[in-house]
Amino acid sequence: MEEKDKGQEQEAPHVNVDDIVKVISGKEKGEKAKVIAVYTNSVAVELDKMQKDGTLARTVLSHKEYKVQKK
Repeated sequence: MEEKDKGQEQEAPHVNVDDIVKVISGKEKGEKAKVIAVYTNSVAVELDKMQKDGTLARTVLSHKEYKVQKK
């Protein structure tokens, strides 16, 4: 019998594009954001705050740094 390393196997992220997430750690802690892309170890999000040029701020969060909000 082979034992699987729990640290080696990763679960698929439980978030989809256009989901709303809440940032739980980091510089933007407490902000709500819209998911624009999902990657293996992270997600790209668009924050609710505007930048000086009039576009919405974007950042990349690891899967540990956010929680999915209920719709």
